Amino acid sequence: MTTMRPALIDRRGPAWIGRGCFLLLAAMASLPASAQAKPSSFAGPYKIAGTVTNAATGDPLQHAIVSALGEDSRRTVATVVADAQGHFEIAGLAAAKYPLTASKRGYHSAFYDDHDGFNTAIVTGPDQDTTHLAFRLTSTAILRGVVTGDGGDPVENARVMLFEKPRPNWTNQRTVQVETAVTDDTGAYEFADLRAGEYLVAVSAQPWYAMHSGIQVSNGGVRVVGQTNPQLDVAYPVTYFDSTTEEASAATITLTSGSREEANLNLHAVPALRIGVEVPVRADGRPARPEMQQIVFGSPVSAESVGFLDSMPTAKTEFNGVAPGHYELTLGDPPRMVDLNATESGEVDPNNGIGTVAVSGVLRIVGETKAPQEAHLFLQQQEGSPSHANRVAAARDGRFNLEALAPGTWSVSVEVAGKMLSVVGIATEEGTHAGNLITVRDRPLTLTVLMNASGTSRMDGFARKDGKGFAGALVLLVPRNPAQLQTLSRRDQSDSDGSFSLRDVVPGQYTVVAIEDGWDSDWLQPGAVARFLPRGTAVTVTDTHGSGLTLAGPVTVQPR
Repeated sequence: MTTMRPALIDRRGPAWIGRGCFLLLAAMASLPASAQAKPSSFAGPYKIAGTVTNAATGDPLQHAIVSALGEDSRRTVATVVADAQGHFEIAGLAAAKYPLTASKRGYHSAFYDDHDGFNTAIVTGPDQDTTHLAFRLTSTAILRGVVTGDGGDPVENARVMLFEKPRPNWTNQRTVQVETAVTDDTGAYEFADLRAGEYLVAVSAQPWYAMHSGIQVSNGGVRVVGQTNPQLDVAYPVTYFDSTTEEASAATITLTSGSREEANLNLHAVPALRIGVEVPVRADGRPARPEMQQIVFGSPVSAESVGFLDSMPTAKTEFNGVAPGHYELTLGDPPRMVDLNATESGEVDPNNGIGTVAVSGVLRIVGETKAPQEAHLFLQQQEGSPSHANRVAAARDGRFNLEALAPGTWSVSVEVAGKMLSVVGIATEEGTHAGNLITVRDRPLTLTVLMNASGTSRMDGFARKDGKGFAGALVLLVPRNPAQLQTLSRRDQSDSDGSFSLRDVVPGQYTVVAIEDGWDSDWLQPGAVARFLPRGTAVTVTDTHGSGLTLAGPVTVQPR
């Protein structure tokens, strides 16, 4: 069963619709083991029962809180507390489909048989075995540490960034930032409730005593100051665990289920840099304001303050108090993008870098006449190891504009009212192509981004193996056109009776496949799914299907 969550926001943990339930469950942790909420008006003759165990050891988890939710409302139907042997039983249930959650301090709150936000709901009714469930919870990992400066003094208010490395063999993933913490007055930080995986830590901070010469921004205003004491004109470079300032030398921290790890970092102040930039005047008389942002593991993490008013009398501006490190600098008119490895003060040649182009256009939802009033576009470079930071653009009344985008291939995602819409095609002056990729060359680009919101369908079916419904299978809806794989693919996890529902299906030609133990596969890569397609179920979705369709026959579950 699919549990939706906001894309590009949180890669960890269950869906947002489950988090409210988990907060409620956590608040009930002090209830006695005999406590049980009364079933709702859906009371019936069926029950769900099983044992909550530690996923790593198999030991029963006493007093874990288990809840059955309504399939569509996600409201709690009934809640029980497991006994000392981890056993739970929810009785008085009608014949229906119930997503199941469990929570216990020190363990990840989770849906039953959870995989990346997808889970297996429990189906009650005649001939359904729902009383021998093994609900496995994974203990959380904790990463903590202390950030110190020169002399071993604690660094307060340091920004500690936690990055998760991609899973092995997943070519479509990249290292992403998943958490941020701020050190307290002892320099301590902590990341709790982490899943097992490989992580990297980076710290950004300013020496409390630092004073920078030149132009400074203070309390919303800009002021010019004279030369300061060089010993005070210092900065902390971004520092990676294990206390290195070289990104390539950052040490990987491997967390396992229930592990408690420490990652202490020591920062060393170095002379701050001053980066001068020419500021040309645009045709409309406005200065072409330069922008500089620091890049860590391919993602922007901060923007430097700029003494912009200095450009008026001198046609130049200056970034001061700059820590040595990797930056992306956009300057000039037309804009050029400089990949800057800042190691010393100086002026940036305006002819350096690569030329960028303006990308503008409109958003269009297929089947609707009105464009969304507010939306956000997310662009991510696709070619190899991304060398440029992701871009975000706001769209109002369906129109957007990016003044400087580097050449290359970029994917386009669109969020409207907190929901990611399916980008099904992009139109340019060269024509319309399926998918969500654009190729930026050496001249401005005007786009029409085509999305589906209304007119999409829900596809219901059953996954079966040896003639029986199969629980926990990965169900994939694979578009016939490989170019649409990343935008039109849908997935779900089969419920306890083998049923599944693929949501937001866009009209087109597809193959449905069900895979046993397929959750570690890189299913967005054509080569990863190709061998399953011959035994899949072909289906054509049209506008005439309205809001839903049911597959005529079961989908065969294939071994991975």
